[in-house]
Amino acid sequence: MLRSLMSGVSGVKGHQVSLDVVGNNIANVNTAGYKRSSLTFQDLLYQTASGAMKPTNERGGINAQQVGLGVQVGAIEVLHTQGNTQYTGSRTDMAIQGDGYFVVVDGNNKLYTRAGNFILDASSNLVHAGTGYKVQGYAMERDPVDPTSFTQGSQLVDINIPVGDKMEARATEVAGFRCNLDSRVSTYLPMGILKNDVEINFSLGGNDYSLRVNDPGTTGPSGFMTLTSSAPSAVGSVGLTFAGINATTGLPILTTTPAGGFTAATFDDTTGQLTVTAGGVDKVIDLKEYFNFTMVTDSTVTPAVNYLAEFDDVTATGERILRLWHQTPATAGNPFELTVQMNNDGTFNLPTATEIGGAGTSGLFAKVTENGLGLTITNGAAGGLVATVNQTLPSVHSTKMDVYDSLGNPYTLEVSWEKIDNNQWRWRAWLPNDAGITLTGNTGILEFTSDGKLQGTGTADLLLNFSARGALDATIKLDFSGETFKKDLMEGVTQYGVSHTTKAYYQDGYSMGVMTDFATGKDGTITGVYNNGVNVPLYRVALALFANSAGLTKMGNTVFAESNNSGMAQIGAAMTGGAGEIAGSSVEMSNVDLTDEFTKLITSQRGFQANARMITTSDQVLEELINLKR
Repeated sequence: MLRSLMSGVSGVKGHQVSLDVVGNNIANVNTAGYKRSSLTFQDLLYQTASGAMKPTNERGGINAQQVGLGVQVGAIEVLHTQGNTQYTGSRTDMAIQGDGYFVVVDGNNKLYTRAGNFILDASSNLVHAGTGYKVQGYAMERDPVDPTSFTQGSQLVDINIPVGDKMEARATEVAGFRCNLDSRVSTYLPMGILKNDVEINFSLGGNDYSLRVNDPGTTGPSGFMTLTSSAPSAVGSVGLTFAGINATTGLPILTTTPAGGFTAATFDDTTGQLTVTAGGVDKVIDLKEYFNFTMVTDSTVTPAVNYLAEFDDVTATGERILRLWHQTPATAGNPFELTVQMNNDGTFNLPTATEIGGAGTSGLFAKVTENGLGLTITNGAAGGLVATVNQTLPSVHSTKMDVYDSLGNPYTLEVSWEKIDNNQWRWRAWLPNDAGITLTGNTGILEFTSDGKLQGTGTADLLLNFSARGALDATIKLDFSGETFKKDLMEGVTQYGVSHTTKAYYQDGYSMGVMTDFATGKDGTITGVYNNGVNVPLYRVALALFANSAGLTKMGNTVFAESNNSGMAQIGAAMTGGAGEIAGSSVEMSNVDLTDEFTKLITSQRGFQANARMITTSDQVLEELINLKR
């Protein structure tokens, strides 16, 4: 039998397979997620008529004589190149841009596909259209440490998107605040001596001094102000006695009493400068920057009497102690004092005219202005107006947010900040529209370091008796520092010399809601959209990677299975470990190139024709051979 006949037969068979591969590619030109195949030919074994001979001294080498036995299909490779992405508008469709395969299951069998034409079945499972294979992903769970974020589960689960299901109401547990309080504003009330961070360092007479300004006392004129030195080698102090007010400058008139290492001290009430002497050397200290008083003049009497008005802040409750300093001690002491209750919103609470210093002491009465933001001081309960002390509104900043009880009822929570000292602010929280609900722990102090960041704890627990509305009582953690959300202090409330920008940026409560829609993000996160305005991450789509994706076995229905040569599936989430990203409402189309396939169709056809001609030619030769005996 002629070898050429068998070679022609192998060629016809091989090109028939080539036509089959090309035909399958062309047939699947519009199949979503289809990956085209490419055929490679290899020649068959050779029959050796004579072997090769190496060169000798007498003659040169001779090549082997070999006759080929035809052709065979060497490989049919699947080309896993990226197909074009086509937008479909269906929220269940997904396309992978980059590497990776969707993970689907048929019972206990894991399969893999690039075809993201998914649908929801009657049980709200996300399944592969046409096969019902269930799409796999990772469930998303709220982070117990950071309530603003969700963590991805570690086990693959069926993706179930229950559109129309209800979400139960969630009571607010955490409320976060961020941005900035303006350090440039003055204290919002005249707060006397700015005691916070007041320290005066200087060298005098060969010694280093560090003077601290003590807050005024309340028992007699000598308690107005004292400067004490902590210098180990030259301890000393300067007592400053309140003796009146310079009506022109509004500064206190102070008499000085040096002691210890200070041999002399004088105060100039026209400039606010204190001169201290130690070791024969003078040091001038400007005290004006430590004064924060308002001068009040009683012109209803003759001669007129001047007072310095200031407030002290009661740390625990947020009340204000009004003090009126004057040069003539009274029986109740110097200064006159009045404790003023504060409303939750920071306005004064003084229902009736009340005598400052107690009954029968000063003759001066205080009463709240109509808007609650100031106090009027009169000579007598119904006497002539002496002065009005108003809060400095630019030094107060506030913001609002909605919080929720266990029944999902919303309440407006307002929080304000009042500057009470250098680097020190009082915060207050209240419900402006729900006076029937009492709050506990609704005020406190925030202190800032010299670099504008919070010092000490930056959280507070606010207790609300929502049981008055039929819900459970609640405790809301107010976070000013960002620590609850694992943020840097710069992400919380800061104090820098720029305009107020502080705002409420997060709270974790919400009312009952119904899922009305969902969407898929680039990282494969499927987010449920509820009609209460809450968007909740539900799942993250799983993607599988293979060491040799060309080694996957085609199983039909546009799915693949692992093979011995594909490597084990490395399953993770989109945009992790080298996996691509997800395009929602889109599918990846076939990667078949018709131009290339038609070219291969032509070459395969011609190859088939040529090998068929080889068979007919060999047949004619055999026929001539048979005819030799005639």
